[in-house]
Amino acid sequence: MRAGAGALAVRARHRLRPAAGDRTEAIELPALGHAIRLRPGSTDWDVLQHILVEETYDSRSPLHEAALERYYRAALCRGDVPVIVDCGANIGLASIWYARRFPQARVFAVEPEAANFELLAANAAHYPNITALRCGISDRSMRITMRHGDAAHWAWRAEEDPGGAVETVTIPGLLAGVAKAVPLIVKVDVEGSEVALFRSNTDWTARTPLIVFESHDWMMTWCGTAHAVFAVLTQHRRDYVHRGENTFSYAHFLAAESGPGAPEG
Repeated sequence: MRAGAGALAVRARHRLRPAAGDRTEAIELPALGHAIRLRPGSTDWDVLQHILVEETYDSRSPLHEAALERYYRAALCRGDVPVIVDCGANIGLASIWYARRFPQARVFAVEPEAANFELLAANAAHYPNITALRCGISDRSMRITMRHGDAAHWAWRAEEDPGGAVETVTIPGLLAGVAKAVPLIVKVDVEGSEVALFRSNTDWTARTPLIVFESHDWMMTWCGTAHAVFAVLTQHRRDYVHRGENTFSYAHFLAAESGPGAPEG
């Protein structure tokens, strides 16, 4: 799915408009066949540029991507349901990219911040295979409070808070709610919550063909956000491909004919 030139032209026409609080605007993208709702003058334009123009969730690694495609097709042939979890879905553009790339997969778009989620829900409504969830992601169910780090709409951080207004979900919990689910992709861009996600309850990582994550060590110094991810992923044989801000971690079982099959239970 390439929205490239069309999205770039639309961006050029609109990007210089001044911000007007949290006013939103529906932007028609012909390549998608529907509008995307954004906040004019905000970092939403940068998100659109990265995801729909530069296609940052395409690793540009043909052999790895071909193996992932075979795994996806094999799961469908078995009658399984490939599941993609977008942790930190923001306004939903990555979820849309994945939903179009893997149209028979079930996509969970997880976003805890209210204003972002409102746009996510509107944008994802065009795709019946996307389930938008206003919640955080962690290794266990709990409550969190959202803190705003700077003016960017993506710069929210979750803090564990028993009195918080937002609940969290777990990746095993999401998978358990889908009959015949097999994990396909987990994308993680959670502004430092990687430590909570990967500190326990991580058996899902061994069964997930592709895990995509962005390091936030530059933003949250001495918190070990990338270390938390690598400490778990390096327990199993995986390849790592870097493109832009993203690291793509491909499980070696993709190189086998069949992979590990459906998860038990």
